[in-house]
Amino acid sequence: MAVQTFTEFMARCGRPVVDLDTTDQQCHTLLVTFAGGAKQPIVQVFGVAAGQDGEHLCIDVQAFVDDQVARSSVFGLDYGRRFEGFDAAAPGRSHGRPAVRGVSVLIGAQTDREPQS
Repeated sequence: MAVQTFTEFMARCGRPVVDLDTTDQQCHTLLVTFAGGAKQPIVQVFGVAAGQDGEHLCIDVQAFVDDQVARSSVFGLDYGRRFEGFDAAAPGRSHGRPAVRGVSVLIGAQTDREPQS
């Protein structure tokens, strides 16, 4: 059965929660090291108040590889289908895929272009 709610996801994964507040523009920074420190993303999580019903959660990722600024590639999944984040015109590559130096994820008002079945 696919996870449909936040509660179901937390029951399955059990991860810590960071509660942000847009009124004081809180920003949390997570520093991660991987592969003996060769790969280091900096992940910043903050709430943005963009007017009435325009609030959204923003997650920024800045990547470093071997202590140098690096690029990140991104894609999304919905209903088992992959949606590419960047086209071939992106200025660089990561793992052979189109990539850029900064990636932001915005989570806010939800709409569907077409009803999902």
